[in-house]
Amino acid sequence: MTPEQLKPLRKQLRQQRRKLTARTRQQAGRLVAQHLRRQPVFQQARHIGIYLSAFGEVPTQAIINLCFNHHKQIYLPQICNVDQKLRWVRINRQQWQNRRFSIHKLGMHEPRQRGHRVNRLDLLIMPLLAFDRYGSRVGMGGGYYDRTLWKQHKAYRLGLAYDFQRAERLTRQAWDQPLDAVVTPSTFYQFHTR
Repeated sequence: MTPEQLKPLRKQLRQQRRKLTARTRQQAGRLVAQHLRRQPVFQQARHIGIYLSAFGEVPTQAIINLCFNHHKQIYLPQICNVDQKLRWVRINRQQWQNRRFSIHKLGMHEPRQRGHRVNRLDLLIMPLLAFDRYGSRVGMGGGYYDRTLWKQHKAYRLGLAYDFQRAERLTRQAWDQPLDAVVTPSTFYQFHTR
């Protein structure tokens, strides 16, 4: 799909996400955390990068709490204005509970301290607007995850999605970075992309 063809799909999926009730979103967050808890990739990971939900994505609160309960190190993304890539900031349970974050000009919450490159992570949990059975991902359109992950193969790439975000087939551009798996409220999809 060309960027022009993706515009209506992005718009439709954003609208569909916004129509979800707060209760439906929270339930989805709890269900994806339950699925993730049983996965070996989660059980073995020690350094986990994860986003703070802000735009109707699957909420990440239950996963973050699960991570702290299992003594995992949590890293939140921060946009680096120099190269438009993501850096990762480790947070502790107290920072999480006190919600001490700044708001980026794009609207997402970020840690206040300086971040590091993605290669410290075992597992990277990322938002998406659409995915297909081949591990292709459509993000919000900023390209931050694609730029960050370009030629970076260490972190296991896991997308979080609602079930309705699964597309039949997406065209992957050369710069699009594939996912290793996606977890939805109903299932865990694993791909063979790398």
